[in-house]
Parts: sequence; C-alpha cells; structure tokens
Amino acid sequence: MSQPSPSMRRTLVRSFWISLITVAALSAAVWFGGRGWLAQSLMPYEGTRIVDGLSGEVEIFFDGRGIARLYGQSDSDVVRALGWLHAGERLFQMELIRRMAAGELAALVGPAALELDIVHRGFGFARRIAEHPPDLDRETARLIDAYVAGINQFLADAERLPPEFILLGQAPRPWTRADVLAIAYYQTFYPLTLVQQIREAYLEISERFGPEAGAWLQTLSAQGVSSVPSLRMTEASNTWVVAPERSASGAALHASDPHLEFDIAPGLWYAVGLHSAETLDVVGVTAPGLPFVAMGHNGRIAWAFTVAPVDLFDLYRLERDPDDPDRVRGPDGWVRLTERRETIAVRDRERPVDQVYRYTPWGKVVEADEAEVLVLRWAGFELPLEPLIRQGLAINRAEDFDGFRDAAADMGALSVNWSYSDRAGNIGYVQSTPVPMRDHAQFFRVLDGADPRYHWGGFHPPQARPHAFNPDRGWLANANNLAAGPDWPFALPGFYYQDRIRRASDLLESQRRFDQADMTRLQLDRVSDRALAWKDWLAETAESSGRDLIARDLRRWDGNMDIQSDVAGLFARWWGHLPRALFDGEDADRPDWQTLRPITDRWLRDGEEAPDLAVRDRDEAAGLALDDALRAGARPLGMLQTLHVRHPLAQSTLVDRWLNLSRGPFPFGGDSTSLNAAFGQFDSETAHWRARAGASMRFTLDWDDPDRFTLNLALGQSGNPFSPHFDSFLDEFLDGTPWTVPWSEDRVRRQSLHQLRLVPAQR
Repeated sequence: MSQPSPSMRRTLVRSFWISLITVAALSAAVWFGGRGWLAQSLMPYEGTRIVDGLSGEVEIFFDGRGIARLYGQSDSDVVRALGWLHAGERLFQMELIRRMAAGELAALVGPAALELDIVHRGFGFARRIAEHPPDLDRETARLIDAYVAGINQFLADAERLPPEFILLGQAPRPWTRADVLAIAYYQTFYPLTLVQQIREAYLEISERFGPEAGAWLQTLSAQGVSSVPSLRMTEASNTWVVAPERSASGAALHASDPHLEFDIAPGLWYAVGLHSAETLDVVGVTAPGLPFVAMGHNGRIAWAFTVAPVDLFDLYRLERDPDDPDRVRGPDGWVRLTERRETIAVRDRERPVDQVYRYTPWGKVVEADEAEVLVLRWAGFELPLEPLIRQGLAINRAEDFDGFRDAAADMGALSVNWSYSDRAGNIGYVQSTPVPMRDHAQFFRVLDGADPRYHWGGFHPPQARPHAFNPDRGWLANANNLAAGPDWPFALPGFYYQDRIRRASDLLESQRRFDQADMTRLQLDRVSDRALAWKDWLAETAESSGRDLIARDLRRWDGNMDIQSDVAGLFARWWGHLPRALFDGEDADRPDWQTLRPITDRWLRDGEEAPDLAVRDRDEAAGLALDDALRAGARPLGMLQTLHVRHPLAQSTLVDRWLNLSRGPFPFGGDSTSLNAAFGQFDSETAHWRARAGASMRFTLDWDDPDRFTLNLALGQSGNPFSPHFDSFLDEFLDGTPWTVPWSEDRVRRQSLHQLRLVPAQR
C-alpha cells in the first residue's frame, strides 16, 4: 500500500527513536558535569538581539507559560521574528519535520528511519517543490523569505545547538523557501494518516467479504450527524461555536481542541501573537516550519479546524502489457510507466540505498507483480501547492465570513472542517476538502483503472463545498463527522467518526444558554458515547454469568470515564478485549482482528444490517471478553490507562534520569469517544491502555471580552528540555485549568514576565 501499516508505523517510529538514543547513550559518558554547557542552547527570554533585515525593532513579551507576543512595525518584521522564535524553541523538531517531508531522516538517525524515507521519498513532497516551484505572489514570497531569514539568523548566532544535534554530531543546513513549501505540502497529506487505520479496514473488508460488505461500507458515508444544519439538523478533533442568542453574554462563543499525539515532547503547536502596524494582528497557535497562525483569532474573527476524513484517494488496478511490462492499460489504451531512481543516504552505512519508483499519469505505483500494478491516486498529486500559505495568511487577516470562506475553502489538498465566529455575533462552518468529481459510487475498494467511469473529472469548485452560516438552532459543531447530509449535490465518501459529535450535540442542546466556563466544561467532558451505547449489553452479559453486582453497577453508571471509577476501568478492559473475541479466527483468508478493531463500534451498531465479520456469536464474544477483563481483578480506570510523556532522548534510561526528561506516567481518563478524548493503545497481555493522543491544544473565546481568551497546550512551548517552558502547561492540561491569553496590548504588557528586543543591525 501507499504507507506502512499502523503496526509498522509504530515499530518504525519506536525504532527511529531507539536508533537516535543509541547515539545518545554512547555519547552520555562525556556529558557528566556538562548540564550548564548544554543549557547554553536555551533561547534568551530577555535582553536585546540583533537580527539582520529588520526594518525596525520588534518587542517580544513572554507570559508565565512562555507564550510570546510580537509587536513590530511591519508584517515582514514580525514574521521574521517568528522564524527566529521557532528556531529558538523548536529547532530540532523543525529539522525532523523538514527531513520527514524530504525523505531524509535516515541520513540523520540511521537505518531505523529508512522505511519512512522510502515511503515519503516516493510521494515526492520535496521533489515536486524543487522541480516545479509554485508561482507565489509577491507578498507571500516576501513573507516566506522573511520567515526563513529569521530561522537562519538564529542558526548563525546560536552559541550552542540544542542537545539533540550535539548528540548526533550534526548541524542543520540553512533553511530555504523550498523547505517551508515542502512542509506545507506534507501537512496536507499528514492529516489523512489519522484515518489510515479505518481506511485499511474498509479496503480489507471490501476485498475479503465481497459486494455485500462493500455496500455496507458505502452506507457509512451517509450515516451520522451533519455539520450543516440547512441540510440536516443534528486518530480527530472537536470544535464548536455558539450564537449570541444561546450565549449568556450576548456574544458568540468559540471552543476548539484539536487531537494529536500528546505522549511525545514537544507537541506540534507553538502559541504566539503576531502584532504589526500593517495588517497582521493575530494570536493563536502556529506549526513550527510555517509562517502563520493556524487556529486563533485576530480581534475580529476566530477560526479553528478538525480533520475532514473525506476519501481523497482511489486505488486502481492496471494490467501490464505482456510484451512490454513498462506499459499499463489505462482508460484510453496503453501508457508507459515513468521511472525515477532515488538515492537515500543512511547514517553509519557506507553505501546509500538506491530506490526505484514508478508512476502513471494517475498516481504512484504502490504494488506490482508480473501481471499488474496497483496505483494510488491522491488529490494532492494533482492540485496546486501555492494556495496553502497564501490562504493561511489571508485567514489571519480576514475581516468577516465572506473573506474567511474565500480563503478557507481553497487551500490546495488540505482537507479540514473550519469553525468560524466573529465579534459581530456571526457563526459559521466551511469545509476546505478538494472533493474529486467521481461518476461512480464504488468507494472503499480497488478499482479497474482501465474503466473510464472510475477516473476523476477534476474537483468540485471551492464555493460548492459544504458550508453554513448563522443556523437557526444557534450552534455548529464538528468532531470529524460527516460535513453534509445525504442531500448534498455530490458524494462525500469518507471515514467519519460519529461518536463525539453525538455527545457534543446532546450537550449543546442540554441548556438554553452557555458561557465561556461552559465551553471549558464541555471540553473536559469524559462521558463515553461508546459506554452509553454498550454498558447495558455488558450488564446483561455479566448478569447471564451470575455477576449480579457488576450488572447493577453498570446499569447505574453514567458512562463517565473517570480515573477513579472501577466501572470505567472494567468497561475499558472489556472493550480492549472485545475485538479479539469477535474477530480472531484461524482462517488465514480472514482479515486480522487488529485490522478490524477500529470499526468494531460501528459494526456492532448496525446489527443485522452489517455483514457477518465475526467468528463467533456476539453475546458469546462479549462473555469471553468479560472473562478476560476480570481475570486481573477490578481496578479504577486511572490504574489501567496512563499517559507517559517522553522526550526523544528519554529512550535512554541513563540520559532520561540524568536530564529528568520524562513526565509521568499519569492516570488518564476518557476514551476515544469522549469529548475529553484519550486515543489509546491496548496491550492485551497486560490489559493496560496507553494514552497516546487527545487534546493537543484547547482554546475558548467569548467575544464579549477577548481579553478573557484562554489557550492551553498539552505540554509546553519549548522543545528544549532545559527550558522552563518545556512542560509549563502540563499541570493545567492535566487538571483542565484554562490559561488566559489577553488581547489588548496593555493587558499583554501587564501580564508579561520577560521582554526581549530584536533590533536591526546598525546601518
């Protein structure tokens, strides 16, 4: 397939860090007594620094959690300063992202990253930028170049590189405009990997169980709660907006908590405010490597997004010409495969790895044998790359919904659901997904590439994409659910989650008016949609085996996945064991039960309407899973599900203890269907859940007073383990206490603890 399987990805990532830490462990012997020397890699938070290219001074104020607010005269000055800050706090993370996009990780860390390099080099993110540079408008090019110059200024002036570079004995090369563009291109692909497990399950079911299963999978795209009330009134993120008539303050409310991996330091987001005397005046979170605020507000409008898991891929099976295997049969006859050879450098290997990739006019060859090839078609291969950064900057500057929608609906291959609110009291929704024009409904299966019916006719235009504005019900929400109802004029096949949106909808209809504290309360809600659906079944299972007390407790339980709840702990264990009890058989032609695990809930909900995937009766499987869950005795959820945050260097026990890198393990509540989500990995041997992903950031805003805007990260602002802001948000993240990030400059100045001045070189 196009990417490593989930289990392979986990193995690759684990091996990648072990490879890095092997170098660290060998180097640790020369470290003792060197903490002070390594700490010289810290970015300064006070004083004055000279930055070439500035037209005037940029003042930077840091609050108690390290959130930086930049004030300068021009847009290019504050963006240049942002590049300087990103490099100062996240340089090694940026290097990993840059190399990930380019397929050059193995040259830095060794063979453990080779498989990832092979995959990403084949997708050609960096190569496309190099061979076909996007035609940028002058303003976008100017700001990207200013951002890159800021990164390189920090590199040139740094007294000491971050510890990771020192351990690896390497220094980063200077950054270029192409690096930023390649990262932007890669970021349009990365969100789609969040639904890869479900996609693999769908393909496996469709291939192994035939037309009946395929028909069932197609119905899933039309199920669930829509984000667009004009049509229907009803791995992940949450966002919602509330209209003034449903707000206690009489102003619009906005909440967002995008879900990403939170067990590795640093997290993705870097919080910042960019305030210039020209056009940029915005606060929120940025992704290091990109020069704009991804989610936040500009004093006039606010925006956030969730991944839109629309299916932007098709898989084609193409026949090879027996007389000329370099030709394949397409819809218009034979076409020749294009071949490309890549040389991948690998650390500690004398010889690089030579890799051959083949392509068709419709996409990349991902599998091949003597008779046929399998081709992956992705929207990102065909769409222009230029809009993403241009439109990201346009969102930062937008004044109203029309300006926001024009920018948000057209961001290349980025597939996200946008939520919107503004100071005037409007709320809205926009989907940016570039939906292919398909003349077929054969989704979630491998298609005959010679049949013209299965090929795309371009993409539906941005203004035709799902959107909503000021619905009568007074709120809009999205949690990776289907964006539009079945009456939308074109198909939106995808891999949708309907669990958290059910809970969000219930809560948003549970009272007439809300305030900002209610937005936080909803974000912290740990009631499991899954538990509400299946706890009575589990109670019946317990009762049928004579466990009456357990049955009673389950029926009384409210579904709250609280860390102190024994019932929540039992349910979590039972759910962890259930997929194996349902799907694990001896037939080699069946899909592996691990592959089917992600669709267990939706398969169970469809009952007799779903294809027969199980190897045993459902009630029998529930009983076996309950036996397994009780084998280790009753335990509260907090003993069974934990969060352990680890810096990459913490893979070495010696380095971890010496530098105090790890955080946790902490008891952690919730599950993947609660709004306060915990996406976990279940170990069937230990019956333990390892929380891997959830809220990577939370913000809430009541437009009645933007000075009460709150923003929390999962860990901290800095990626440097010596920084006081390496984990400065951790306590607030664990207990849910909001951190206030004011809007007005006088409040920012009063709240700041440190001030840093970036000044131009004297002419």
